[in-house]
Amino acid sequence: LGLNKVSVDEYLDNTYDYPVYVNLDTMDYNQRSDGKGDFNDFVRDPSSYSSIFMKYAKNTDVFIAGHYYATGSPYLFTRSDVKSSSFNISVVADISCDIDGPVATTIRPSSIISPIYGYNPLTEEEDNFMKEDVVAVMAVDNLPCELPKDSSEDFGNQLIENIIPILGKESSILSNATICKNGDLT
Repeated sequence: LGLNKVSVDEYLDNTYDYPVYVNLDTMDYNQRSDGKGDFNDFVRDPSSYSSIFMKYAKNTDVFIAGHYYATGSPYLFTRSDVKSSSFNISVVADISCDIDGPVATTIRPSSIISPIYGYNPLTEEEDNFMKEDVVAVMAVDNLPCELPKDSSEDFGNQLIENIIPILGKESSILSNATICKNGDLT
């Protein structure tokens, strides 16, 4: 897409008049109360951490969530956070799709056929995503299953178009690729 990747500091400290993105690690948006800690500590005891995600939400238009979350982990952002004037996100693509969990706008799964719904921060309910101040949400709970499906279909089409015609001809390709024939190793 020609988007520029920026560092966490650049993302927080600068404004841009062109699209940029930042890739956040778990410890970029979670912080232990004493300021110490690391990912392993977070996994062992997430309850001693709080979210600092809102510092990103004020600069963000589109958020693609593929986060680590376990029971006791802090929510990235809450329903109250979405109501805040500091929350600038208008589109959420929640790959993780934890319903009523760490991404407050994910109130239900969507589907491949109908992948987008709206989250109204004022009513905290589903609404038309085309309305002003409604967050568009894509939260397809089986989205990871679609990638292997697409890959399998593409691989199968390539096989049919490029390999099957070669195998249909009298050729040494098939015999040279055969490991076992008539019960014997070739």
